[in-house]
Amino acid sequence: MLTLLAALATATQVGTLLFQWARGEPSVSRTLLSAVITAILTGMSMWSRLPLRTVQRGSVALICVMFIMNVTSVFTTGRAVTSGLLIHLVILALLSFTWLPPRVAAGLLGVTYLLLAGTVVASSVPDVPGTLLVGFTLPLMWHLTLHGREVNRERVRGEVLRTLAYRDPLTGVHNRRSGAELLNTLLRTHTDGGSGTEVAVGVIDLDHFKRINDTLGHQQGDRVLVAVADSLAASFAPDGTVVRWGGEEFLVILTGQSRASARQQVDAALDAVRTLQQGGLPMITISAGLAFSGEARDQGALLDLADGRLYRAKAAGRDRVH
Repeated sequence: MLTLLAALATATQVGTLLFQWARGEPSVSRTLLSAVITAILTGMSMWSRLPLRTVQRGSVALICVMFIMNVTSVFTTGRAVTSGLLIHLVILALLSFTWLPPRVAAGLLGVTYLLLAGTVVASSVPDVPGTLLVGFTLPLMWHLTLHGREVNRERVRGEVLRTLAYRDPLTGVHNRRSGAELLNTLLRTHTDGGSGTEVAVGVIDLDHFKRINDTLGHQQGDRVLVAVADSLAASFAPDGTVVRWGGEEFLVILTGQSRASARQQVDAALDAVRTLQQGGLPMITISAGLAFSGEARDQGALLDLADGRLYRAKAAGRDRVH
């Protein structure tokens, strides 16, 4: 957005410059300098290596320089205070209150408004009502900007709290509370509509995870958990939900699929985990037990079915789905 605004400003300045040059107006040099400044602003906004904060503060500084140039022109020539000069200050105020610390923005706008007020004395056609209106507008913008920042902070804080409430802090997938709520809702509301689809629940457990923790340490164990969670999330995206159910155990919830399709997707997830490469770690495998809502509508009974099948997969040699 900043790049687009800067490019539009540059195009406007260039158009104005060409118009003034064709008419032989004496203000061509001032417009040329403004065009150079807006071109610099455009270049700053397009330079990806430049930090965003630097671009923002640099933009405010350049716009402030342009405003001072216009004010100086009024002082030296006595020309009329135009609406463009007033709008220039309003734009400077908007960007300053948005991108600068509140006290810095207030100080900068206080000084620039005093300069604007001074032009009323120097100008041959002073716009006193417009200058007073801008003076009333600046405190309002300051209040609205501070209020907007507070609203944004509260929104970000709310998102963080929501993430902490529903996401596992280590792996980033849904936590047990979130998964249980979702599964309970799906079991209450899902109907296949004659399509033969069901809610499928897979209980997934890492094979020999205790051995990894005991021999390589919990930090390596955490690496494995994160890698497996990422792999499962990719395997079941976009419609499946992956939940860290507890310890090294995950839960996957699938909807809108037949039993054969759900089984194939879980098999593919096992294949994907086998291919994980974790430096210094043995091959990682998982076992899974799969159950369907057509077998049990109660959440506890459905999870018991899936859990029992997981143990049968473990007993049959691990690295498989039952």
